[in-house]
Amino acid sequence: MADFTYISKSRLEFRGGMRNAFLGDVPEPVVYGVQGGLREYYGAKEGPPVAATLDHIVAAVGG
Repeated sequence: MADFTYISKSRLEFRGGMRNAFLGDVPEPVVYGVQGGLREYYGAKEGPPVAATLDHIVAAVGG
């Protein structure tokens, strides 16, 4: 098998209190926020539920 190196390129932008992650060549950002118990724990302002970083990590590990 040939050697392989992958370098992840990402950029974060903060917009309206949410983190927008631009990942590699994907044009649309992944938006990170809070929901449910995390919203209460961190005392975040009301708004639509948005997946937290933790939600994405769990989904990635499970997939």
